[in-house]
Amino acid sequence: MISLTYSKNNIEAIFTENTFNAIDAVNKAENSLEAFVALENWMHGKTAKSLRIHETEKQIETAGNEVLRMLLQEYLDQHEKRDVGKAIVQQIEENDTVKLMHMREKRKHSRQYESIFGTVRIKRIGYYQKGCNKSIHPLDKELNIPRRKYSHYLEKRGIKHVIQGSYEQSLENIHDTTPANIPKRQLEQLSKESAVDFESFYQKRQKEAFQSKDTGEIVVGGVDCKGIPRRKTKVEKEEPRKIRLKKGEKHQKKKMSTVGSVHTQKPHIRSKEEIVEHLMDIEPSKKASSRPRAENRRLWASVIRSKSDVIKEIYNEMKNRNKKGDKIMVCLSDGERALHKRMLKYLPNVILILDIIHVLEYLWEAAYVFYEEGSSDARLFVRKRLLGILGGKVRYVAAGIRQSATKRYLKGKRLKTIDKICKYFLKNKSRMQYNEYLDKGLPIASGNVEGACGHLVKDRMELTGASWSLEGAEAVLKLRAIAKSGDFEDYWNFHLNQECLRNYPEAWSIAP
Repeated sequence: MISLTYSKNNIEAIFTENTFNAIDAVNKAENSLEAFVALENWMHGKTAKSLRIHETEKQIETAGNEVLRMLLQEYLDQHEKRDVGKAIVQQIEENDTVKLMHMREKRKHSRQYESIFGTVRIKRIGYYQKGCNKSIHPLDKELNIPRRKYSHYLEKRGIKHVIQGSYEQSLENIHDTTPANIPKRQLEQLSKESAVDFESFYQKRQKEAFQSKDTGEIVVGGVDCKGIPRRKTKVEKEEPRKIRLKKGEKHQKKKMSTVGSVHTQKPHIRSKEEIVEHLMDIEPSKKASSRPRAENRRLWASVIRSKSDVIKEIYNEMKNRNKKGDKIMVCLSDGERALHKRMLKYLPNVILILDIIHVLEYLWEAAYVFYEEGSSDARLFVRKRLLGILGGKVRYVAAGIRQSATKRYLKGKRLKTIDKICKYFLKNKSRMQYNEYLDKGLPIASGNVEGACGHLVKDRMELTGASWSLEGAEAVLKLRAIAKSGDFEDYWNFHLNQECLRNYPEAWSIAP
């Protein structure tokens, strides 16, 4: 243990000058204790008293970080001469055989370490032997020093900023709050590396029994898709710039991501009248608008994995929450046929429900074929048919809409719109048995996964001017999903343990 002392004469010598900056006073100190005393004396000196409070705060923060950097350097200096033994035995695989190499030579090595207080230097003993490519540093493993020079704590702080905003804004936040320096490219790379344990973390979670006394009787899954602006390929960049786009073309192309959500909840039995009141009345009653809280919600999204893989993961997560098989499992989505076919294939024993909000949008579209937008007649049209659909009369509602079109002798585009809407209802009628869902207290709206498309994907991935590589987008989506699911701290501890195993495998031992 290093015993730090400070010289009173040295401190007094520092203040014989008119020291305006606290950092100047701290830099003249020889160790952290002396630097702290120098900062304290500066704070009580004439110069500090002449400053405004915000100026004093800034000075103390800057100088205080330097004191802490010196303290961290002294902590590392304590380990400089640590020796684990005479030699280290390393296991080396050569030609399918394991060879033991005794590394007896010792040499002091030094490397930089970028902490949240600034740059320090780590000096430690390295063991090596001729014929071996790398030296072994036992201290690196003991302290779990990262492979890159940026500390895990600094990396964690940077990742939290990346989750919330752009890389440029993240770097600005880091530079505003710490003396540390991370280039943008390095922060992007750290983001990718920080997300590598996403699958293994949740696989470990799924192997463990999901235990919660307050878990509801319904396991709710949701799946949807959301586009992400992607970077142009090399071929696309070489194409001539288009001055005017054709109909349907866009300057920035998107790659679809698949969004999944799983949570549990208690049953919520409602009448069809309550649903209509909640969806269509300007001021619905509290009873109509109340709903059970989503429990232990997990969200995630992927731009690389296929829709089938994401749906399989949704099913595994749902099964994990229904170990005893005594819960009702439901999954909500919109009317996309490709998505529905995959759900039928990969979600056995799960009740598939069409989101009532999408149904409502189709009803409004039909109403505006017959009546003027915003009219009371259109509102009455939607209300009456929504009651019919919620009552389990999907076929009758579709037939009634067709009959109305026939009576009005609709043609052309208006008739095509009605045909499209009626076909949509009839194709999805197996997922529109809302009378049964309401009697069982099941959810009929995919608010959780729809919300995830917004706050998990859109709010971060569609920032102005943003465009993504697939690997970069996947990493940020994973990290945001972990944070939005409330698992960030648990994941980060798991990730650091995995990093230690990757960087320092058990391939060597101390020689007797």
